[in-house]
Amino acid sequence: MDNHFEPRQAARFLRTLRVATGVAVAREELLRGRGNAAPASSFRALAAKTGAWRFPEEGLLSADGLLLARRVREADGSGALVLQAQGAAGVAAYAGRKARARAGESFSAEGVFDRFGAWRLTLAADEIDDGELAGLEVELAEP
Repeated sequence: MDNHFEPRQAARFLRTLRVATGVAVAREELLRGRGNAAPASSFRALAAKTGAWRFPEEGLLSADGLLLARRVREADGSGALVLQAQGAAGVAAYAGRKARARAGESFSAEGVFDRFGAWRLTLAADEIDDGELAGLEVELAEP
């Protein structure tokens, strides 16, 4: 047994513990219904640049780390917003569940996550701009 303390390994362990604890708390709130006052998952994009904000190609991860939102664009401007549960905790929380997504003042959609924890929301051309998607909120319906 090695009793030598290495700061890098300790820092890595503490980061892993912080992420695992945050995911466990978020999953518990989702499953037990204590998060009813707030949306199940919120996406907040902050940028330190001026001008128009563009939805990142790699997508946005929700604040609780359970959902990844990606915008798919077609040449005509239409496309879709794809929500995908992340990890075993995300799939367990979202797979097969009804949900409501809201962004901005005008966009609202209801649907169901598939068995893999994915939900594809079709967007018409210019239905919603990237700036409004920066404040996306996804709320699970009652089971």
